Amino acid sequence: MHMLEEETLVKVKEDLYFHRSAVDSLKNKLVSYLKANTEITTPQFKEMTRVSRKYTIPLIEYFDSIKVTIRVGDVRRLREG
Repeated sequence: MHMLEEETLVKVKEDLYFHRSAVDSLKNKLVSYLKANTEITTPQFKEMTRVSRKYTIPLIEYFDSIKVTIRVGDVRRLREG
């Protein structure tokens, strides 16, 4: 897919893509939140993103997969290093 090659789109899961600028903006908000609050739950992340659970779960798992966050039980924390 051309837009993936140009990195305009980010593949979050098999059939789910988001615009790079939206993902980067959300990543910045998430990192800022975690620096201030140490951890975030899925419902808190859902509130932050203002999207349905259908998109919240794949997005938070995407941030785990690119090593921004790490899942510890029911919360996510900022990954060290």
